[in-house]
Amino acid sequence: MKTINPLEVFGSAIMQVQKPSRYLGGDFGQTVKPFSNNDVLYNFGMAFPDLYEIAMSNQAIRIIYNNLNAYDSIRAERVFAPEKDFEQLLIQKDIPLYTLESGIPLHELDMIGFSIGYELGITGVLCMLDRGKIPLLKKDRTEHDPIVIAGGCGITNPVPLQNFFDAFFIGEAEHEMFELIHAVSLMKQRGASREEMLSYFCSHESVWVPGKKAKRAVYNKFGQEDSVPSYFPIANIKPVQEHGVIEIMRGCPNGCRFCHAGIYYRPQRMKPVDRIIREADELILKAGCREISLNSLSSGDYEGIGQVLDILTERYKHLNVSFQLPSLKVNSFTLPLLEKLSEVRKSGLTFAVETPDELWQLSLNKEVFEERLFDIIMNAKKRGWSKAKFYFMVGLPVSGSDKTEEEAIVDFLLKIQSATRIQCTVNVGTFIPKPHTPYQWAKQLSMEESRQKLNFIRYSLPKGKFKVSTHDEFVSFIEGIISRGDERVGDILLSAYNKGCRLDAWEDHIQKELWFEAIKESGIDVQTLLSERDIDKPLAWDDISMGVSKTFLKNEARKSQQGLLTKPCIQDCDHPCGICGSETKIFIKNVSQDVYKSIPFPDELTRLNIERQEHNIPVLYRVLFQFDKFNQGIMLPHLALQELFHKAFLRSAMPIVYTSGFNPVPKLELACSLSIGIGSDGEIASCLLYENMNTEDFIQAINVNLPEGIRISKAVIFPVSNKLKRESLASLYWGASYTIALDEESYALCKAYPPVNQILSQCSYTEDKHIFQLKVPFALDKKLRTFMEEAVNKSIFTFAELKRIESYAVYNDEVMTFFKAYELIAEKHAELL
Repeated sequence: MKTINPLEVFGSAIMQVQKPSRYLGGDFGQTVKPFSNNDVLYNFGMAFPDLYEIAMSNQAIRIIYNNLNAYDSIRAERVFAPEKDFEQLLIQKDIPLYTLESGIPLHELDMIGFSIGYELGITGVLCMLDRGKIPLLKKDRTEHDPIVIAGGCGITNPVPLQNFFDAFFIGEAEHEMFELIHAVSLMKQRGASREEMLSYFCSHESVWVPGKKAKRAVYNKFGQEDSVPSYFPIANIKPVQEHGVIEIMRGCPNGCRFCHAGIYYRPQRMKPVDRIIREADELILKAGCREISLNSLSSGDYEGIGQVLDILTERYKHLNVSFQLPSLKVNSFTLPLLEKLSEVRKSGLTFAVETPDELWQLSLNKEVFEERLFDIIMNAKKRGWSKAKFYFMVGLPVSGSDKTEEEAIVDFLLKIQSATRIQCTVNVGTFIPKPHTPYQWAKQLSMEESRQKLNFIRYSLPKGKFKVSTHDEFVSFIEGIISRGDERVGDILLSAYNKGCRLDAWEDHIQKELWFEAIKESGIDVQTLLSERDIDKPLAWDDISMGVSKTFLKNEARKSQQGLLTKPCIQDCDHPCGICGSETKIFIKNVSQDVYKSIPFPDELTRLNIERQEHNIPVLYRVLFQFDKFNQGIMLPHLALQELFHKAFLRSAMPIVYTSGFNPVPKLELACSLSIGIGSDGEIASCLLYENMNTEDFIQAINVNLPEGIRISKAVIFPVSNKLKRESLASLYWGASYTIALDEESYALCKAYPPVNQILSQCSYTEDKHIFQLKVPFALDKKLRTFMEEAVNKSIFTFAELKRIESYAVYNDEVMTFFKAYELIAEKHAELL
């Protein structure tokens, strides 16, 4: 197999795309399994149909990636959707889309699995298959093509997508899907054909293909057994959500009738506190996280959540670790819980109200008491919160009020803001009835109806007090068509993709006119797909079971019309939905306040104490270090580089000095930022330690915790007194030396351009065979590159290879290396010690 090294095959052209690091791999903690001469590993592509920053925020990707790589017979590697500029580069160079770890072309994989969390990801799927040189339609695939599968919340009605995928796995991946793919991987080793492996895969009860029934797989042992750690890989560039994640509970007891996830993840299963603590230890020490989300569909319904926060806060209080509960019902949001959340760093206050009318809330099987909400916000303001976010939906199947939905939402928000004076961020979307929920038969608003309601809310709330965002009604329209569509919708999706639709979940990418063209050309009256359905007629997705009976869903739909509540799920309930059985059941573990005492505190974390104040310590230890940027590291932006070092310090348990204030960070200083695309052997940085240590130990400890392409090559550590002001690197920075290698034509053009020669005349330099070796002051650095670009009339990366060799300081009016300057500075401190 011929793999792809993107830096080699694209060369300087990679600089033409936004954020080239998206496509280079090298993330810290990635799993790379080397190839052998007779390689028989099963090559699995873990695919996500959106950009790197979204994909690397998705916990499901890490769970599947790490669990599959735990098998010796499987090589699982990541691949994500390309931005349009990179897609054009792939086309221009005739290079297939490839995996990030080893650069395996997608068409060379054995299987590619797409995790689809939302309907509009489908054009991303088609783009990835197309650019990976895999036939888009399953009927066109041969023995030499990979098996293409999909899973996730976004495919519980797979009928519109059935022509694109060879099979669909329905439900939770652990551990049924992992064992299934493992079995297929062993079939490959025995010489099985693609057809044989696909046939075996499709025989599983949780795999759906047309003409077959499938039942959702449920991970019955969630919280009851050790799982494969799933915090790696760590993104090299900032993802959309970069908190560490601990899934404290799967499933939700509440049964909100509009909630698709509530059905998909039934039943409620709690993770015991001792497992949560161990995961937190690993997230801090191995992943380098200081912000951790305790995730579930409704974290406030985790029994004993207040005690859990007490345990975690006490355990990590010296590390300034903050814990967030991103999904809290208003009725589970207590004052003690609010106080615990405010102890370290205040995360946002978020309230998913959905609809403000209490009668309508009964229809949804959800209660949000207005008075309770007032109390929460007023108490939050006393503790320093100044903003709150509210989520609402329009188009819910509710009735029985003298107000319209939009009027009720506006009146509710004005009343809340007037009483609390809090700054309100409001997000309003159009309700999309989802398969397998009690509202799967309900009507969805037309685009015009949505637009009128959303505009009313947007223009009725004063801008100074409210920040209002609304979900695009066109996006909701497309989501609705896919969500409850039939096989005919697949033709619309393929046509829209072929017309140029990509990354449709992004407002700046969705091309509405192309979607309208595709819909019109299909001849399908798509409005019928959004209309109310007859509750007694079959549905396109009836062959797929979430484990909840259709009778239960019908009863819930009728109770919604009557405004009747259904009690939360409990063990041995009196209103069985069908999900619980001999193996699948609710799992609740009581919290013991003393449980954490039995879990030893990692020795490495005892060395860290972010709460220590440097001004109380007479002697600290300054580290001056030099690091290289090469390969993938060349493409890392400055802020990403800082964050990578921050995480490396925490992972290595370095006794680093932190800043004070609201959000302490390591006292790290980089002498001068370097443009992406330029390699370096001479980047200079500095940090402070509370304790002295051997320089080689420092270098080794940090290097093993850095991603590919960044390595410390040299360091010195010396004591500094608090009686002497510390010189910053930036204040001493003079400039740097570079090599600039040009092609013959560009060299001639640069040499003939007077502004270039004028800069060169102010630098010390040599030249040999079109290669400049020069030492340039900071003030002239960027000017020289700009004038070279003017001379050649191209981006410098298209005609030159640049590398920074050494960074220089100016100290006592003399230009010298930073190590020489700080040798002199160290002597001054030594005199005071």
